[in-house]
Amino acid sequence: MPTSHENALQQRCQQIVTSPVLSPEQKRHFLALEAENNLPYPQLPAEARRALDEGVICDMFEGHAPYKPRYVLPDYARFLANGSEWLELEGAKDLDDALSLLTILYHHVPSVTSMPVYLGQLDALLQPYVRILTQDEIDVRIKTFLALPRQNPARRLYARQYRPI
Repeated sequence: MPTSHENALQQRCQQIVTSPVLSPEQKRHFLALEAENNLPYPQLPAEARRALDEGVICDMFEGHAPYKPRYVLPDYARFLANGSEWLELEGAKDLDDALSLLTILYHHVPSVTSMPVYLGQLDALLQPYVRILTQDEIDVRIKTFLALPRQNPARRLYARQYRPI
């Protein structure tokens, strides 16, 4: 016979999978968070526990198993220049390569939001790859690339603002 805790977990999971407003990616993210929050909360020193319980500090509701950081800062320029042996990717040769490589890397950075919070100084990162493109060609590619925040379950991503070159 399921316990009330198991029933509550099942109900929360059912609400997630049947939600008409969550994307499949968001559903996956929130289901994983439910599983993580089903684990016991990490042991804290008494003073920290009291501060958390009293609302003096907040864990930002990022789960009971802190195995992923909030802020990660990969060397995006190095990745674009050299690629990644681990991901079996060569460095970027043009703007299309650079945007594709960044999108791939963003999905492999360990983060509580499943993507890095900071996307890099995009104007400086992408400048070496624009070459012979017109401003209109650049703008079309950047506009598509900047759909990334809508793909992030937390929808909080930051970058140094892109300015037309």
